Amino acid sequence: MRLSTTVNFFIYEDDGSYQAYREDLRHYAALGYRNLDAIFCSATNPSSPLRTDKWEDWARAMREEADSLGITFVQAHMPYYNFCHPATGIIEDTEEIARRSIVCANILGAKWTVSHPATDFAASMQEVSKQKNIEYFSRHLEFAEKYGVGICIENMADFPGQGYKRSYCAEVEQLCDLVDTLAERHENVGICWDFGHANLVYKDQTSCLRYMGQRLKVTHVHDNRGEFDEHRLPYLGNVNWEAIMPVLKEIGYQGDFSFEVVRMGTHVPEYLRDSLWIHLRKVGEYLISLAE
Repeated sequence: MRLSTTVNFFIYEDDGSYQAYREDLRHYAALGYRNLDAIFCSATNPSSPLRTDKWEDWARAMREEADSLGITFVQAHMPYYNFCHPATGIIEDTEEIARRSIVCANILGAKWTVSHPATDFAASMQEVSKQKNIEYFSRHLEFAEKYGVGICIENMADFPGQGYKRSYCAEVEQLCDLVDTLAERHENVGICWDFGHANLVYKDQTSCLRYMGQRLKVTHVHDNRGEFDEHRLPYLGNVNWEAIMPVLKEIGYQGDFSFEVVRMGTHVPEYLRDSLWIHLRKVGEYLISLAE
């Protein structure tokens, strides 16, 4: 199991500018990270390279830089939104950026990219959300297959901002049912298990991991106290990592152990940030040792 962490190419300054793509890669390499998760969630920003006609050239330049540094992109994350919302439905502008992020994942060398399922909160039956997700992901899976990329659907949670309404695929059974249905026609589909999301729904995640089994392809690793999706470092919340890690070995998990703590250093003085990222790497190495 390899350790990886997110590199968010698309966090912007207040004026919309952002130029530090290569610098980010060099910084991670200097801190000892060799595997990265490319986050395209904010690639819809007006200043994003994915909005230009040179977007593929940009991705090739990032791949060239990563190769020179000995960095591998192990997974990616597509832009997402609630495509089941009755007032908006499918937003074609975002869809184009999502398709471009799939192509970029291929250029970067990532085998899997991740996306969120959506929920029709206006419907009284989960079956409505399931059908809309099948239609949505079938299109993207067919497109991604042409580029040798798979899509992992991520487990959701009952987030406070939605009035604690139950999200579709917050429960592992729903998530597996959706993936199994899609897998009848598409081989390039799997599950991304977000441990932080799961901690908002389950006190014990080990039974969920066993239920998913080989459907699990990638992970998002972070912690919280079971109330908010805080994206804390492991051991700064109440996720039971000592129980979880051996189960990853038990189910034969072959993917990467990928941190998603993108807001970790937001309020940390710059002088301390590198030591924080080095500490995170050591935490990851320790956790992986529990699954060996």
